[in-house]
Amino acid sequence: MISQKTLMVFAPLLILISVMAEATENDTASLDSYLDMNIEELLSMEVTSVSKKKQRLSESAAAIFVITHDDIRRSGVTSIPEALRLAPGIQVAKIDNAKWAISSRGFNTQFANKLLVLIDGRSVYTQSYSGVYWEDQDTLLEDVDRIEVIRGPGATLWGANAVNGVINIITKAAADTQGSLVQVSAGNEEKVIAQLRHGIEVNKDVSARTYLKYADRESSYAPDIDDSANDDWKTRQAGFRVDGGVAQDTWTIQGDVYSNLLSQTLDNIYLDPYNPDNNPPDPVTPYRLFNTKDDIHASGHNVLGRLNRQINTNSQASLQIYYDHTKRREYILEQEKDTFDIDFQHRYSGFTRHDLIWGLGYRRIDDHYLNSDVVSFRDSTEKTSALVSAFLQDEITLKEEELRLTIGSKFEHTEFTGVEIQPSAKLLWIPKPGMTLWGSISRAARTPSAIEQRGSIATGVIILPGVDPISFSNDADGNFESEYLTAYELGFRIQPTETTSLDISAFYNDYSNAASYEYNTYQIVPNPYDPAADPLVIPSQTVFDNKMDVASKGVELVADWRVVSGWRLQSTYSYLTVDTQRDADSTDVFSRVPLEGGSPEHQATLRSIHDIKESMTFDLWMQYVSSLDSTTLSATRDDSIGKYTSVNARFAWLPKKNIELSLVGRNLFDNRHPEFVGEYYILRSEVERSLYAQVKVEF
Repeated sequence: MISQKTLMVFAPLLILISVMAEATENDTASLDSYLDMNIEELLSMEVTSVSKKKQRLSESAAAIFVITHDDIRRSGVTSIPEALRLAPGIQVAKIDNAKWAISSRGFNTQFANKLLVLIDGRSVYTQSYSGVYWEDQDTLLEDVDRIEVIRGPGATLWGANAVNGVINIITKAAADTQGSLVQVSAGNEEKVIAQLRHGIEVNKDVSARTYLKYADRESSYAPDIDDSANDDWKTRQAGFRVDGGVAQDTWTIQGDVYSNLLSQTLDNIYLDPYNPDNNPPDPVTPYRLFNTKDDIHASGHNVLGRLNRQINTNSQASLQIYYDHTKRREYILEQEKDTFDIDFQHRYSGFTRHDLIWGLGYRRIDDHYLNSDVVSFRDSTEKTSALVSAFLQDEITLKEEELRLTIGSKFEHTEFTGVEIQPSAKLLWIPKPGMTLWGSISRAARTPSAIEQRGSIATGVIILPGVDPISFSNDADGNFESEYLTAYELGFRIQPTETTSLDISAFYNDYSNAASYEYNTYQIVPNPYDPAADPLVIPSQTVFDNKMDVASKGVELVADWRVVSGWRLQSTYSYLTVDTQRDADSTDVFSRVPLEGGSPEHQATLRSIHDIKESMTFDLWMQYVSSLDSTTLSATRDDSIGKYTSVNARFAWLPKKNIELSLVGRNLFDNRHPEFVGEYYILRSEVERSLYAQVKVEF
């Protein structure tokens, strides 16, 4: 629970705000359109991620939360991962200055793999471990229109890996970003963030924008060495977007290019004892490296095109094509990936009670890996894989304006897993205006990553006198299969008054065929300490397998209160519990603790969004996260995390309509704290208190 000390500190701040609110209630209306919206308008926002069509937030049969552009701006965050802390049920934890562990409804690790992330319809999934390199996902936050966050499976429409959730980052149309923007931030941790954007109207049918972004962030603190973690982070990115329309067609072409330099300190690297380059070994730490400085060079470029056609009043079609190239070089692995994706969908609503959406998709991924002592690919470092998919969904109106049933399924085929079928059924009931109840049953699959299909990870080396070195590794043996989820969800939304709303979601997730790490090979060697004794039996290899069942359940809550004109309070809370069960023949001794203890049982936030007067705003944001028992698969590492509370504030002043000056403080009442411990090779670090000032000019 939140400590009494924290409440004693935070409560007076809220009381102070309430007094200020009453004093300024009759001031001129705020320029901030966000606080000008009433609760009903907020619930009527249109979302597209739930059904791949526009629908009101209040009428969506899913646990969805929308992070708006103004939420992002007024929270003071400077990256997409930090913005996701605003959503309930999403665990966002910093590993070091440039790495995050992010997941929904459990299964959070450094390499979390059950969350699908999209930026304007482009998947940023990486083939290597079926997850996301969050440090490489960026854009101008000023250009983000909204982030739609779905907790729970979205595989029926979005396909494999949309297991525990879907995060859809949607940027503004070029027509909404006309003119020029210059924004510069500087602080103790965010040393400098400079952003430029220019938008033009090419003609009455075509608008365009371009942007440049540069960021330089300071290193964090490493408690194990009582010094800098050497994890400073520099990013450079540029991009463009062009939107147009002719007759019944609208189209978009957009692209990005980036080059990032991330430093890191490798804490515990095991070297291959049979590689001649590693011999003779260091006599003090044979075949191991500690506190080794390393750089990550990450770069990439992408281009996306989308065409939407209104065939008639009942029929719409869209075609999207994108190409994405990424390259990443670090000590543990060098990788390069090219993705080509084409997606077609068609909606027909001409039937009396049926609203049909169907689609076809094709994705080709060419990946290339350069082996290291830590990670290697045994059969081939180059691989081409293809995914063919189709989906069909029907929204059936059982009672006009009141009761709807949505059924559908995604069908996917890959060379490695064959056909995956991922159906769902959702029921939505609106008994009266301002009240919605919904329930769903869904199935989702998480397909194997490249490392699970054909990779090997070095996990240790043991040195015994008179015996050749024994290497430990976790390997793919070609038998790893997809993981499956059957999810049961219930939701309730209500607007009891004109100024309040409540959104509650409950879920039970049943995972089968979940990943496990099974002992497979043992080394039998003479006992070097007693030759007359029985030989030693030393396990030297584990393999990726599927001998685990997992069950999780939880509740998520969002409460909104428009206290007075110009002042809004929002609170979120999530509860989660996870239980595991090994198969009878499983030898896995690694997975249970991080699965059950790697995600917080309780998370809570409280936000105060307040317009002091027309040209001045003050916002507070408090986040509480309960303790974590274990976050890694390492049995020898101290990877527990204590509970923590973060208090953040932002003050902004508009001396002129086009100029904004702001001051942001993060973790104000805590010098520093850990949030997550990465796997054994990453040096532990802590999140420090940060302050930065920002100037934004639009013209």
